[in-house]
Amino acid sequence: MTWRVVLCCTALLVLAAHPVLAESNAVRACLDGMTGAEQKQCTEAVYRAATAELETLYRRAVDAAVRPDVSGRAAAIAASQAAWEVYRDAECVGLVGLGGGSGRPVWVYGCLAEKTFERMRELKVPFEQR
Repeated sequence: MTWRVVLCCTALLVLAAHPVLAESNAVRACLDGMTGAEQKQCTEAVYRAATAELETLYRRAVDAAVRPDVSGRAAAIAASQAAWEVYRDAECVGLVGLGGGSGRPVWVYGCLAEKTFERMRELKVPFEQR
């Protein structure tokens, strides 16, 4: 094995061992210097706030698509949202949430928040530009 392969494998192991590498600043802030209970409360609150904002963005996207000149798009957006919710739950509750222990809710809520932020970015792009 060359030193590059060893270095690459080591980097992958380090990254896999640190799931705390949250993308959003809000989730990252929840994981910094708090107790487990505080982390759970914080990530849950971030997820709930993100969900409320996502609902607003989703409603706007559907309302914009209801106009007569874009027939069928509202149904497509609704189908996309329903499929995304299944994916989000499978990824966060089914996969990330497989582990046990007191940290499980923190990881699940953190994942749910991260996926919700990603979806919000998607919905901010006009439907016809995706």
